[in-house]
Amino acid sequence: MKISALIGSRNRYAIVKKCLQSVLSQAYRDFEVLLLDDASEDPESYEELVTELNDARVRLIRNEKPLGVSGGRNMLMQQAKGAILFVIDDDAYIVNKNAFSIIAEIFEEKRDVGIVACKVQNYGAVESYLVPFKKRVLRKNPTIVDKGQYVGYFLGTAHAIRKDVIDTCGNYDANLFWGCEELDLSYKAVSIGWKIWYEPSILIHHLPQPSVVGKRGEYDEIYHQVKNRFYLAWRYLPWKYVLPYLGIWMGKHFWDATKHNFLGAYIRGVMAGLCSLKKVPRNPLNRNALQYLKENWGRLWY
Repeated sequence: MKISALIGSRNRYAIVKKCLQSVLSQAYRDFEVLLLDDASEDPESYEELVTELNDARVRLIRNEKPLGVSGGRNMLMQQAKGAILFVIDDDAYIVNKNAFSIIAEIFEEKRDVGIVACKVQNYGAVESYLVPFKKRVLRKNPTIVDKGQYVGYFLGTAHAIRKDVIDTCGNYDANLFWGCEELDLSYKAVSIGWKIWYEPSILIHHLPQPSVVGKRGEYDEIYHQVKNRFYLAWRYLPWKYVLPYLGIWMGKHFWDATKHNFLGAYIRGVMAGLCSLKKVPRNPLNRNALQYLKENWGRLWY
């Protein structure tokens, strides 16, 4: 199964080199690498990097206007030739050289699995995991991060998607721009019968970088997070979950906005979220999808 590694990057020429090197060092033989320069201010740096790597498997694509996370991934997926799409953030890198081999084996053996979530470890002031388990679950059972199992969603730092999932579910929702796009695709995939597998043997190190979302960084991130939570609750959740879900998340985002003096972004996000509901059709998760999420650590109440 051919694998297409997809990397979107914006103004992170220095950090993306390590990401690319970790992908190119994979022992798996049949893969390509698509690198998106999402309207960076110094496009020549990306061109120089690809020239320096001198590897025919790497293809550089330039976009003149920023598409954001969702739009950028969609653009790369349209040009990918692989049956498996491996998505990794530019500020992360693969630790083990057999990661692609493990991914291909999972998709070959588990035909009901449409998405594979990796074990992502944050590196910085405080080391933590980005894995598809709620914080209370991790506190109660910290060893869960070392057990391969079905899960209810995946996180965006590094994951693999069967191309058939995109063909049946559609792309990432470009209107989300940043934040919640993985949860949106998780809901869509689970609702038509695909399963999501968490594989801890695929280790990814994440080196968090300053935000490049919009001109105001974290300010714009809070805006998008707040707006997108309204979208998810309205579109996918049965009524009994909608208010608790929004109440918990709006409380969390309000606290974050207050702490960083970004109340303006929070208010704008609430208003944009409410206004967007007129354009978003409700399509609540079906009974089978709800059962799957309840049994596999899915996101329903929050």
